[in-house]
Amino acid sequence: MALTLETLDQARVKAARRQRAGVVNRRLGWLILPAVIAAITLHYLPGGHAGGFNEAVKILQLVFVPVMLVHVALSVYVFGFVPPARTLRVFHVWFGYAYLILVLAAQTTFQVEPLHAILSVAMFTCLSVHVGIGVFYAVRRRGARVALRDVT
Repeated sequence: MALTLETLDQARVKAARRQRAGVVNRRLGWLILPAVIAAITLHYLPGGHAGGFNEAVKILQLVFVPVMLVHVALSVYVFGFVPPARTLRVFHVWFGYAYLILVLAAQTTFQVEPLHAILSVAMFTCLSVHVGIGVFYAVRRRGARVALRDVT
């Protein structure tokens, strides 16, 4: 395939779309986090999963699950299926993949203890690592924007 101005323009448009999708995806991730924290907190409060907070937890799950699936779909669109490698960015993506699988597994094992507890701990561990790496990259992006403003 010959490299032409048209193919370069198409590549630029495709790259710009992925970049915008990446920005939207990061924002979705930060929107998901408070919903997850609220659902976890309400669920584990005394009487949370059996008491008055049960309806609130269900509503949070109705918000969280579809938004998380959109977050996953955008991640696959932006990054594709990321092959394993020993870089922080790849670990970030793979901890996200693991979190998705563990959420699904933990949500289907409510009545199977101690499996549910083990899956929940693994899920929270993956989430913590995924969010921690996300915070690291957010700080780096913010620092790069500040440094760019200082130069101009």
